[in-house]
Amino acid sequence: METLLQMKNISKSFAAVKALNDVNFDLHTGEVHALMGENGAGKSTLMNILSGGISFFDGDIFIEGQRVHIKTPVQAQRLGIAKIHQELQLVPYMTVAENIYMGREKSRFGFVSDTWMNKEAAECLAQLEVNIDPSTLVKDLRVGEQQMVEIAKALNMHSKILIMDEPTSAISKAETGHLFTVINKLKAQGVGIIYITHRMEEVFLISDRLTVMRDGVYVDTVNAKESSEEKIISMMVGRDIKAMSVKNKDVLGKEVMRVENLNFSPKEGSFKRSLKDVSFTIHAGEVVGIAGLMGAGRTELCECVFGVHPKTSTGNFYIENKKVNLRSPGDAINHGISFATEDRKSQGLVLQRSIGENMSLPLLKLFSKLGFMQVQLEKKRWVEKIRQLNIKTPSSKTLAGALSGGNQQKVILGRWLLTNPKLLILDEPTRGIDVGAKSEIYKLIDQLAEQGMAILVVSSEMPELIALSDRVIVLCEGRITGGFLREDITQEKLLMAATRMEGNK
Repeated sequence: METLLQMKNISKSFAAVKALNDVNFDLHTGEVHALMGENGAGKSTLMNILSGGISFFDGDIFIEGQRVHIKTPVQAQRLGIAKIHQELQLVPYMTVAENIYMGREKSRFGFVSDTWMNKEAAECLAQLEVNIDPSTLVKDLRVGEQQMVEIAKALNMHSKILIMDEPTSAISKAETGHLFTVINKLKAQGVGIIYITHRMEEVFLISDRLTVMRDGVYVDTVNAKESSEEKIISMMVGRDIKAMSVKNKDVLGKEVMRVENLNFSPKEGSFKRSLKDVSFTIHAGEVVGIAGLMGAGRTELCECVFGVHPKTSTGNFYIENKKVNLRSPGDAINHGISFATEDRKSQGLVLQRSIGENMSLPLLKLFSKLGFMQVQLEKKRWVEKIRQLNIKTPSSKTLAGALSGGNQQKVILGRWLLTNPKLLILDEPTRGIDVGAKSEIYKLIDQLAEQGMAILVVSSEMPELIALSDRVIVLCEGRITGGFLREDITQEKLLMAATRMEGNK
């Protein structure tokens, strides 16, 4: 294979933080080269340099043997480099076609041709085997569908170097299969693909080579077929991680929450999914997993319990056997319920605010007395959570947007742990998080359960639910179609219930 890309001796610092230190990376034509490492390892910084998001750095970049200077994303695109971002880069109130052709609009007689763009966008989406109307507003799509639009947008640029940063983090297994088919077609056409993911099973399915980074330093490059999951994990974290599963208490505490006959009817035209007669309980010290395919209503269940949809939902809620009204998130917080949302970028964090400010954002009353903020107490709590959760940052003043995805997730967890909740709801808590950070999150969940906290976990990864849960509830089309105790949980049973192949338990 010919060498398509060389990045030599790349170094980059942000103030006192050395993000990259003398890193080398290369890519061949027609190759999928996986870039691996924990959150904070420097993967995103290296790819931001390649895609023009960071213009000042030390080192050299060569494309097809020619030294290039990449100062802007537009310049990177002209050199044939496209990036599919982990966090969606779409404009919600523009159509799918408008997003795909943003900055490259086709016009006739000075007018933008929507007809042409819709036609071309439809053909691009058809290559991904995705049935999305190009004239649909992006805001009306599910997260998984938005991710596929992001992928179509990058593919439509006919790039020779394609960076895929967690491209499957929000899409279904079927959509992932379609994506892999497209990747193999692109390989056959000579496109070089840099693939970043934390899903080990994907790495060995799709990649030819793997490069591992740790703490901003290049570790090694290996052939995928000659390596193993254990070896890659050891290279990533610098230590062995033997057990990813956790053990929870066998004896559960008192009932923390009971939900009876929860129904949710979203507004017409909403991309939300309905819920029908959902009832369940959760006890102190218990981890209850919520399983189901995309669109099953898992996130909607969490939102209703957190008081997000009071006008379009009905049902009865009991906290410690006392009936309560949950008409707003404020009501939920006051009753000891906290909710770490799936979409940390748009719903979880204010990226242009500091870590500390994000932790305090919904909890200002907690740190105020007689109308005045207790600044020293507030900062003390920030520092405690940063240490407890091992958030990699030089200071609580660091902007949330400057953190890696995994550390952003930890900031959200730190915020809600400050409330000492009775019930902690976690919607996809390890989405986009590396194996080392996953292990830390798993241990934290186990510790919180041991301390008597009730925890409700939504996850698309069945092995994760099996590892974490004392009990798993399965949803299909807004209804509970299965319920399994820890000793009875298998991936086969969860999938059967999620596809309604098994009756209610």
